[in-house]
Amino acid sequence: MLSEIGLVGLGVMGKNIALNLSDNGVTIKSFNNSKEKLDDINKEFSNGFIGFTSFEEFVESLESPKTILLMVPSGKATKEVIKRLADLLEEGSVIIDGGNSFYLDSIDNGKYLSKKSIHFIGMGVSGGEDGARNGPALMVGSGFSLEAPLINTLKNIAAKSEVECLGVYQGPGTGHFIKMVHNGIEYAEMQTIAEIYLILKNLKKSNMEMSSFFSSQSKNNNSSYLIEITSKILQKSDGDKFVIDQIKPVAQNKGTGKLTIQTSLNLGVSIPSIAAAYDARVQSSNQYSRKISEEHINDDISYTDLSNALYFSRVCSMIQGLELISKFSDDENHNISIVKVLENWSGGCIIRSNLLSELKKEFSKNNNIFNLNNIFENLEKYRVSISKVLQITTKYNISTPVLSASLNWFNSVTAVNNPSNLIQAQRDFFGRHKVQLIDSSDDINIDWD
Repeated sequence: MLSEIGLVGLGVMGKNIALNLSDNGVTIKSFNNSKEKLDDINKEFSNGFIGFTSFEEFVESLESPKTILLMVPSGKATKEVIKRLADLLEEGSVIIDGGNSFYLDSIDNGKYLSKKSIHFIGMGVSGGEDGARNGPALMVGSGFSLEAPLINTLKNIAAKSEVECLGVYQGPGTGHFIKMVHNGIEYAEMQTIAEIYLILKNLKKSNMEMSSFFSSQSKNNNSSYLIEITSKILQKSDGDKFVIDQIKPVAQNKGTGKLTIQTSLNLGVSIPSIAAAYDARVQSSNQYSRKISEEHINDDISYTDLSNALYFSRVCSMIQGLELISKFSDDENHNISIVKVLENWSGGCIIRSNLLSELKKEFSKNNNIFNLNNIFENLEKYRVSISKVLQITTKYNISTPVLSASLNWFNSVTAVNNPSNLIQAQRDFFGRHKVQLIDSSDDINIDWD
């Protein structure tokens, strides 16, 4: 165990992870420009907190080799703090970026600090305020071998399920890459749940009936943290009104969804469910003045079909994200174990669910994304349900972008045939781009005249 850690960044996540560390016997030394803020935060610590308003004094106070955790906004702010620290730290010091940095930035920061013989760790942290305080999922990317005191400290503050929810991966940007994909999957699962909620609303179900539907999913092996909190959200009232009905239907994003999509394009991996979820958030802030009203559904949709559609879309989103991690691992020779990633996400993080255990069993047998026999058999079985649901939502002008994208993705990856031969022909016709014939690997031009 480390005896102390320097901390820069006392926002919600920084303060709560500091309290977590303090509970585990680590003294926190922290910098902040405001003495008032340091004094206020100090009141929340029973012991083990020392604040500094001088950056230089803060760094100097740390025992060597120094370990400093950054919990500051990603991008420019993180880079500025790193450069400032690099001028003050001795060789062998460790900087941990626990913010929501883009993985390419973490790779760059690792290269910059290695030239100064300072170790860098890019660490994704998932679990929100409660997770940071009581045990988050930690995704650690490092270009050097972590020593036992640091490993043990991180294990102690990480969430616990069947294992410690601490993943240590090769490369300074890998932890943030896995956190980025985690957030992309999170986007898709949230939007999937929201689409099921919209369907239930249009079936004229009450908030309590909808809450009951989501709470029942644990009985159907379809539970998750996000489904559980959805049930609670729908029950929350303020006087004679439900809180959910008073909230504007506009969803914000902090950029990780967009970065996941951009990365998937760069790596050549299809993640349509995640992309549709991001698009839905954008559209929520971009409402057209002229609208076609959705109608209340007069057709029957069974709860079984809705449960199956929910499961179907969640699995598709998860597999798309895991395929992106696999492609990144192969391209960068990082040898990332999907089983370890699923264990990493098994507790503390926002997308924790029993689905992860189901996938883990399959990946333990076969690490190929598209050889998950039991999983794909379930999806095939539930395809009828999600098709029924989408037929009805289309009939009644109800937007379900992630449910639709998930079904289209599954139909595509399991299809015997696809129309890409025609696209080859079109490209050759107008641009002489060549085609490959079925019985040959040669690229040839066709005489279309």
